[in-house]
Amino acid sequence: MRGRVFDIQEFAVNDGPGLRVTVFMKGCPLQCKWCHNPEGISPKPQINKATGRVVGTEWEVQDLVVHLAKFKMAFSISGGGVTFSGGEATAQFDFVYEVAKRLKDEGIHINLDTSGYCDETKFRKLFEVVDLVYFDVKCVDSKLHQKMTGVGNELILRNLRMLAESNIAYRIRVPMTKNVADTTENLKALDGLISKLPRKPQGVDYLPFNELAAAKYKNFD
Repeated sequence: MRGRVFDIQEFAVNDGPGLRVTVFMKGCPLQCKWCHNPEGISPKPQINKATGRVVGTEWEVQDLVVHLAKFKMAFSISGGGVTFSGGEATAQFDFVYEVAKRLKDEGIHINLDTSGYCDETKFRKLFEVVDLVYFDVKCVDSKLHQKMTGVGNELILRNLRMLAESNIAYRIRVPMTKNVADTTENLKALDGLISKLPRKPQGVDYLPFNELAAAKYKNFD
């Protein structure tokens, strides 16, 4: 089994507790107008026009497990682990599940950073192999969500509730996009949404919008 990765960031400190290695999976079913990682949208390899380098490397499951397990001592000392991000990590469900399972068997902490746009059965299955979920809520209004990301958020909100009904630790992350997430209407709706969840998140992280990300778009078709 192979998966396609567009970046592996070592010693990340913002993608979960402790020192982490973040694996950025290539491919995303959303088309967010503000995406910070446009190189992660297409599941196919691409040429970065600025560097001439191919973005998107195929990994065998065991090869990636061996590579990530090399950091086990650093994870143990710092309370860190591996984070799967993207793109959308759940879009390569079979690969991510298998890698995460083998790492978890090694005693390595696993965080899933996700939009929540995933088949519900697969999403529930991932609960077997993750310790923490960073769950994006881009905006609460489904029509606006459709307009800004290309998909409605009904499936996302169902998965959020499923996560809140589980025993998996989770945090909600809100990209503070202008006139989408940062409005009074959306923030009130978000408060209402969280208040109705059966189990509250560890916290809500309001992520500043990265204006510099727009410069990446010209480098990818």
